[in-house]
Amino acid sequence: MIVMVSEVAVRSGYVAFLDALRARGFEGEIAPDYANRTVLATDNSIYQRLPQAAVFPKHAEDLERLAKLAAELPHRDIVLTPRGGGTGTNGQSLTDGIVVDVSRHMNQILEIDVEARRVRVQAGVVKDQLNAALKPHGLFFAPELSTSNRATIGGMISTDASGQGSCEYGKTRDHVLELDTVLLGGQHLHSRPLSADEEQQAVAQSGILGQVHTTAAEIIDQQRGLIEAKFPPLNRCLTGYDLAHLREAKGQLNLNSLLCGS
Repeated sequence: MIVMVSEVAVRSGYVAFLDALRARGFEGEIAPDYANRTVLATDNSIYQRLPQAAVFPKHAEDLERLAKLAAELPHRDIVLTPRGGGTGTNGQSLTDGIVVDVSRHMNQILEIDVEARRVRVQAGVVKDQLNAALKPHGLFFAPELSTSNRATIGGMISTDASGQGSCEYGKTRDHVLELDTVLLGGQHLHSRPLSADEEQQAVAQSGILGQVHTTAAEIIDQQRGLIEAKFPPLNRCLTGYDLAHLREAKGQLNLNSLLCGS
């Protein structure tokens, strides 16, 4: 069998990015080898895309290193694609860029607050793993997925997973209180429902954080009529930006509507 090197070699721009990432102190694994690339070229869909490499961040600081480096001018063409359990059926985790696999290391349950019925987890926590920890307390995280023994919470958030029981318990978005998201450039976006005063403070922030909140508020406040006319009244919205629910019933701005299902 003849294999053409041009079909499997990592592109030069990605080699430079990975070298720079190592130099920045990335603590997780960096895997540009063909074996890892082949394994991550498929998911639970019918599609296949060969990535340039895979990286396995150990913690949030590694994600910051990735995001900061990708924002720099020499690396703005680099594509980063997060991956959890790879259970999506539409090829959501596939890329010809770099797979950022959070399931290997960022899979810790950080806090269980039984009284408040609240948990804090990393994105790579598997749903069955979480429910096993919650079961002794008589609690569980809804909704129920057919892939719950390998689907990660981060993946459920990114697809706004619903599964069976969603008519009773709702979608993933209905159970998300707050998200900590690393933006391009390395800054953290802490998203949750904001009161009027908190929204003013968020909009007044400098740089990308202020821009994000300003743009989101302008979209829902200035285009509400168009959004209501174009978005069908569905119980389960299609995957994408849920603009219709950017403001909650009490008028609170909630960027989780954009992130859940995005």
